[in-house]
Amino acid sequence: MDLALEKSEIIKWINSLDNPTIIEQIKRIKKRETEPFDFEKEWANGISIEEARKKTSDFIDGLPWKK
Repeated sequence: MDLALEKSEIIKWINSLDNPTIIEQIKRIKKRETEPFDFEKEWANGISIEEARKKTSDFIDGLPWKK
């Protein structure tokens, strides 16, 4: 489908909305997409590969395996 046609259909659908809850959800989606991504903040929240391997190993070891 052509991008312009898709956009036109979305605009028609939005104009037909009466439910304020749906309109509020659309506003939240728009706001979330316009906020800049803070790579440094996300990098600080990340974990090392060693820690990820340890957590994965612990998770797998904790599963109820039948022997």
